[in-house]
Amino acid sequence: MSLTNELAAFIQTGQGEFNALSLRLFAYQYAHNLPYRRFCNGRGQTPETVTRWQDIPAAPASAFKRFALTCVPEEECVKVFHSSGTTGSETSRHLMSADALALYQVSLTAGYERHFPPLPLLGLMPPPDASPHSSLSFMLETLGAEFFWGESSHDTLARTLTGLAIPCTLFGTAFAFVNFFDATHGERFVLPADSLVIETGGFKGRSREIEREELYTLLTKRLDVPPDHCFSEYGMSEIASQFYSQGLTGPKLAPPWLRTRILDPVTGTEAVLGQPGLLAHYDLANVNSVLAIQTEDLGVWDEHGGFQLLGRAPGAVLRGCSLLAE
Repeated sequence: MSLTNELAAFIQTGQGEFNALSLRLFAYQYAHNLPYRRFCNGRGQTPETVTRWQDIPAAPASAFKRFALTCVPEEECVKVFHSSGTTGSETSRHLMSADALALYQVSLTAGYERHFPPLPLLGLMPPPDASPHSSLSFMLETLGAEFFWGESSHDTLARTLTGLAIPCTLFGTAFAFVNFFDATHGERFVLPADSLVIETGGFKGRSREIEREELYTLLTKRLDVPPDHCFSEYGMSEIASQFYSQGLTGPKLAPPWLRTRILDPVTGTEAVLGQPGLLAHYDLANVNSVLAIQTEDLGVWDEHGGFQLLGRAPGAVLRGCSLLAE
């Protein structure tokens, strides 16, 4: 069985061992991803010296802006996902081979289905043909979403929500929800019982900006869903898997094939419970690029499992899926 097939089997069935698969994937990426190999050599960490997944060198997320981090020739990649960015800003590129794209679909589907029932999915974001480099739009298309986007769709979405006879999942960026609520002038939509709402966060000047607490108040009042039916998705274009949290204060939870370290930004050592640090993600679904990524996001371990996302580290360039949706 190929490494990609073993990774897919681990994601789908849980059969396999995270550390062993991580080390095999690290060895493959070290051998075939030249910029990453140079990075690892500079740190003195190679497949011959690394024995734990925690010691696999985590490439800075910013490296996706400057290098073609790919294990196959760039011209053989079938898809490129870009991070969000303001006009003229430098964005990350996540290059996907055919195998990597197929594994991404396995990962996003399995991760979503771990948390949510198979309800009709309505997406408040541009469809892939309007945003071909958006990993989030690709994700929702894979999950079978019906897309609603732009001012012209507000009336259509309002009619759709009013006419719903069965529960649905409404999935969108935070500023898309705010724009929709503003456009419908206080109208209240009573979603069928057991409906769910998933927001991806982010405003970045794309709507009036409100606090997260106010957003969740709007979601519950304007859509008539209880607070524990509101969820948040946290992902990055540089990784192929997603975190989800429930309610306003629920921790970000990862599937078994995605693990996180929280590191003291000064010492690089593991942060203890209650100590904020930089998030480093280790994603077995990242087969063509690098499995270990050091982010510029701050988080803190939650006593109930998972972590609380605290936002961007001071001075980091803002980015997020919500920007690309513009």
